[in-house]
Amino acid sequence: MAWQPTPHTAPLLIAAVVSLGFAVYAVANRSRGGHALLWSFVGVAGTAGVWSLAYAAQLSAASLSATLQFNRFVWLGTAGLAVAWPAFVLSYVDRTAWLGRRRFALFWLVPAAVVVAVWTVGADPLFYLDPSLVDAGGYRVLDYDPMPALLGFVGYTYAVNLFTFAVLGYAAAARDGVFRRQAAVLFVAGVAPLALGAAGVAGVIGPETGLVDFTPVAFSGTSALLAWVVFRYRLLDVSPIARDAVFAKLSDGVVVCDADGRVVDRNDFARSLFPDAEIGDHADEAFDDAPSVAEAVTDGTEDDEFHVTVDANGAPRFLTVDVHGVTAPGRARSGTVLLFRDVTERETLQRRYRVLIEKSPNVVAVCGDDGLVRYVSPSIERLLGHTASEVEGRPIIDLVHPEDRREAQQAFERAFDSDEPEALTHRIACDDGSWRRFETVIERLFEDAGEVVITATDVTEARRYEQRLQVLNRVLRHDLKNDTNVIGGYADLLRDHVDEEGDPYLDIIDRKVETLTHLSDQAREIDVALHSDASRSDIDLAPLVDRLCGSLDSSFPDSTVTVTVPESAVVAADELLESAIRNVLENAVVHNDGDDPHVEATVAADGDRFRVDVADDGPGIPPVERTVFTETRETALEHASGLGLWLVHWIVTESGGELEIDSREPTGTVVRMWLPQATDGSE
Repeated sequence: MAWQPTPHTAPLLIAAVVSLGFAVYAVANRSRGGHALLWSFVGVAGTAGVWSLAYAAQLSAASLSATLQFNRFVWLGTAGLAVAWPAFVLSYVDRTAWLGRRRFALFWLVPAAVVVAVWTVGADPLFYLDPSLVDAGGYRVLDYDPMPALLGFVGYTYAVNLFTFAVLGYAAAARDGVFRRQAAVLFVAGVAPLALGAAGVAGVIGPETGLVDFTPVAFSGTSALLAWVVFRYRLLDVSPIARDAVFAKLSDGVVVCDADGRVVDRNDFARSLFPDAEIGDHADEAFDDAPSVAEAVTDGTEDDEFHVTVDANGAPRFLTVDVHGVTAPGRARSGTVLLFRDVTERETLQRRYRVLIEKSPNVVAVCGDDGLVRYVSPSIERLLGHTASEVEGRPIIDLVHPEDRREAQQAFERAFDSDEPEALTHRIACDDGSWRRFETVIERLFEDAGEVVITATDVTEARRYEQRLQVLNRVLRHDLKNDTNVIGGYADLLRDHVDEEGDPYLDIIDRKVETLTHLSDQAREIDVALHSDASRSDIDLAPLVDRLCGSLDSSFPDSTVTVTVPESAVVAADELLESAIRNVLENAVVHNDGDDPHVEATVAADGDRFRVDVADDGPGIPPVERTVFTETRETALEHASGLGLWLVHWIVTESGGELEIDSREPTGTVVRMWLPQATDGSE
C-alpha cells in the first residue's frame, strides 16, 4: 500500500497517542471518580483517539480505495464521540437521569444508524457524491459533494454539541473554585475542535481544493487541555457533585483531600477556619496549626471524631472534626472528606458550667436509677473530706446517716417519677467519721433520662447558729421578762420601806423595768416578723393611723399629736404593719426630752403608693444610728441603741415598701414609709 506524507499526519498521531493514553490511564485508575463519569471519559478519550488515528491513515493513504477504507474507521470515531461526549458532560453535571436507556437513546440511535450504514452500504454513495483524490499542494486529499444524509448528520452533531456547551457554560458560571476551572477548561476543550472543524468546512482554513477535517487535528491541542484538567484540577479524583449537593448547602466547614493528602477543595466556612490552606497544599502544610487534622488525613483515619482548637482573630474556636474516606465499593481509598463543626458556643457553655459546678460551695452529684454515683463535684473533698474518685461508683445511700436513709431513699425514688424536685434535710458522713447536716434537692436530669441531679447544701453551721439564736431569743423574750417582772414587784414592795429620799431611785428602777419589758415585747414581735410566711393583707392606713395617734395621745397626755389622713388609703402590707407604725409613733414621744412633745402623722398618696410621715420635734436620731440602719449592719463600735428601728425596717421591707429617716430643722426627725397600694386579689 502506497503512503504519502502530509503536514497533518504528525499532529493527528500525537492526538491519537495522547487520547488513547488517557483512556488507558482512566481504566487503570477506575477506582477514582464516579462510575458514569469515568467510563464516559474513557469513551471520549478512546473514540477521539480512534478518530485521530483513522484520519491520519486516511490522509496518508495514496489511493482512493485505501482512503475510503480508512474513512470507515473515521466514522467509528466520529459516531462514537457523538455518543461519548454528551454522556461525559451529563455525568459531570450529575444529570445521570439522562443516561437511562430511554432518554439516552436520543443520543445514540442516530450515531449507531450512521455506523451501521457506513459499514453495510458505504459512505459512497450514502454520504459522498463522486468522491475523488485532488491535489492539496503536495499531497492529495478526498474531495466530494455532500449528500443530504451527511448534511443531516453534521447538523445533528452540531446541535448535540451546542447543547453540551450550554450545559458546561452554565456549570462554569454557577460553580466556583476548582470546579469552575474544571468546567471552563472542558468547555474550551469541546468548543475548539468544533470551531476548527467548522472553519475547515467553510474554507476559512485548509487547502483551496479538497477538504481537510480539522476537528481531529485539534485534538492534539485539546489533549493538552485534558491533561491539565485531569492532573491539575483532579478531574477524576473528586466529583463536582460533592460541592453542589453538600458544600454550598452546608453551614459546617468541609475540606476534601485526595489520596495523596493534598487539598482539592474546601467551602467558604472551611476557608474562614483555615485561611492559609490553599488548593493543592498538602495536609501537613494546610493544617499546620492543627496537626491532629493533618495526621488524620495522612494516616487514613476512618469515621472518627475528635476535637481541635484553632485561633480566629485572637479568639479560640472549638471544633469537632469528622473524618470520612472517599471510597468506591470494592475499591481503594481515593480521598478524605473532613467535616468541621463549630462548637465554640456549646464548649464555652460547658466549660462555664463545669467551672460553676467545680467552684460551687454545694455538693453536686449525678446518680443513675441504680443508685450509684456517676459524677460528684470536687467540692465534696472540701466539705466532707472524700475525694470524687472515692465516691463515684458507690451507692449514694451509703453516705447518708442510718437514721435518715429511709426518708432519703424514698425521696430518691420519687424523683424519678415526678417532674417536681424532692427536698429533704439529712446528715452525710464525713471522711473522719463525723456527720454534717445538709439540705438536699433531688430532681430528674432530663425528662427521659434515667439519672437525677442531687444538690446538697451544707447547713450545719447555719443550724447551730439558728439554735443559738433560739436560745438567746428565749432568754430575751421569756427569762428576761420574768426577771424584770420580779424586779418590778420587789421595787413596789420597797416603796413601803423607804423614805421619800429613796423614791427617785425606785422611779429609775421602774423606768428600767418598763424599758426591759418593752424590749422583750419587741423581741417577740421581731421573732414573729422573721418567721412569718410573708403573706400580705389589705390594710387601710387612714383608720389605722388615726386610731394609733389617738392611743398615743391618751398614753402621753403631755404630748401634742396631730393627724392628717384621707378618707381611705388601702395598702397591701404585712399583718405586723400596725406594730411598725406604733413603734415609730411611740419613739417620737419617748425619746423626746421636751416638756411638750409634738408629733405630726400624715398619710398621703404618692404615685402608685401611699406615704406615711411621722415627724417630731425631739433631739433627732444620731447620724451613726441612721447609717447603721440604712446599711442594715452593725459593728462593735456602730450599733443601733434599740430594736425598734430594726423591727420597722423588716416589716416595711417585707411589705414591699421603703423606709427613709431624715432630720428636721431646727430639731426633730421625720420617718417616711412608702407602702404599695392594694390591688384586686391582694392577700
